Amino acid sequence: MNISNVVVYDADPRYASIISGIPGHDVEDVKLSGIRILYRGGITLDQVAKQPADLVNTFFFRTTGGIPPREPYETPEREKEYPEPSMFGMLPAYGFFIRHAAGIEMSDVSMGFMREDRRPAFVLDDVKSVDFRYVKAQKVPGVPAFVLMNVERLSIDHCEPTPDMVIDKVARREM
Repeated sequence: MNISNVVVYDADPRYASIISGIPGHDVEDVKLSGIRILYRGGITLDQVAKQPADLVNTFFFRTTGGIPPREPYETPEREKEYPEPSMFGMLPAYGFFIRHAAGIEMSDVSMGFMREDRRPAFVLDDVKSVDFRYVKAQKVPGVPAFVLMNVERLSIDHCEPTPDMVIDKVARREM
């Protein structure tokens, strides 16, 4: 799948752009290019952990009595609600949340926020063969641009603010 030449302004900060399969069924071969996204921002990882009812679409949690608190990077799978974006609650990334995916390519993509957002631009979880080229992501000092969990074959080339690198395999890394 190729998605290109997209401009988004004033995006809801609760929901990052999501590329997510389900365990054992990866989303494969997605190419994104020429994309500009400006989020409203203003979310913190503490809010993601607490999942406050005034910020989360509670529709998918109505039978459980609300949204349970969680560790910020422990996003629930919620396979039965797939593919509704709000089914995860607030996400730990402001830009892209990529999970259960393989063969992802991003080039000429830039993201930012209008209000300071204290989450990473990218959270990758169970991702294989991912390439970032000429990607720009606004970030707050002290907040990583990338959080990697169970990632194999990652390539970063000419991406601000992250240095060029190739990672063969990593269980967990923030950078």
